[in-house]
Amino acid sequence: MSLDGAWAVPGFMPEGDGQAVALGEAPVTIDEPQVLNKTKTLVRHDANGVITQIILEAARPMEDISKSFTEAGINHILYDGPVDIREAYVDLSKNPPEILPKPEVVINGEIRPIKADGVDALHLTVQPEKFTVCVWFENRLVHQEDVVDGSLEFAIDQVGSFRVTIVPPQPYKVGAFEVVAQ
Repeated sequence: MSLDGAWAVPGFMPEGDGQAVALGEAPVTIDEPQVLNKTKTLVRHDANGVITQIILEAARPMEDISKSFTEAGINHILYDGPVDIREAYVDLSKNPPEILPKPEVVINGEIRPIKADGVDALHLTVQPEKFTVCVWFENRLVHQEDVVDGSLEFAIDQVGSFRVTIVPPQPYKVGAFEVVAQ
């Protein structure tokens, strides 16, 4: 008789005194199964730590592919776990190199609607200090400029909504914000 069937029988009482046992009183051991076939992710990168390719599965073991890449002089590392090519980079300053999340661009200052008079302006500071700023209007690039001192000023005499992207060097993520000119 199954346990469900036994409990369905009126008057059924399990063996013993019928008292519940607190979990702390009965030793419970669960053996975790060992991962038998743990695969690694092969991460190719350039000389600056930019991830250029991720190999999750292959017909050969990743260790064999890694050995072939090493012999061919291809920059790579084997990594345990998933890697998002857009959100991570290889920190080559560490030995051995490590996969790390890309740092965020930090924009300080008030991002607010401005008057479309060419005079009212946003004054912002950006970290890192060196970056390329791109201004988009109606999905078209209308201005691009390299900044080396972290200082960003935005003024316009055109009414509309503008997307400003901050494109920093490796390893930072691209930052962006919207400005409404009225």
